Amino acid sequence: MDLRNHKFITALLYGSISLIISCSSPAASQIQLNLPDGVWDKYNMLELKLPIPDTTATYNSYLDVRITAQYSYSYLSVIVARPGYRDTLWVTLDRDRAIRSGFFLDYRFPVDTTGFLAYGSSSSWCVSHNMPQKTLNGVATIGLLIKKQRNGQR
Repeated sequence: MDLRNHKFITALLYGSISLIISCSSPAASQIQLNLPDGVWDKYNMLELKLPIPDTTATYNSYLDVRITAQYSYSYLSVIVARPGYRDTLWVTLDRDRAIRSGFFLDYRFPVDTTGFLAYGSSSSWCVSHNMPQKTLNGVATIGLLIKKQRNGQR
């Protein structure tokens, strides 16, 4: 075999593999909603619509919360819903476990740990707070992340 043909075949093989890998669908989708003035009214139901990267995959979901120093509680209760799923989460806001980002503290909490199958090209979620107070000060952002499950992992 001619050495030049061998190099050509090797380059073609690497190029094909790179093309296949680069054309695979993303493994996650994320959306963040900023709350005006860091105030979240109890009756302000946030609607989050995420594009589904792969409609054949199973996804895990996570709630992202960004708070400021104005948030005076050590926990947060939220109602999270999507078609066929509704749950009330009580999450602890431990400042030692937060990701610090300037004036903000960022948290990520698992929502649907068993995973869900996506039907269609998007997934619609509603999030509202379930705290005793009507208005929460210091909640800057609420977001949602969905990630593909890998090899049956949760």
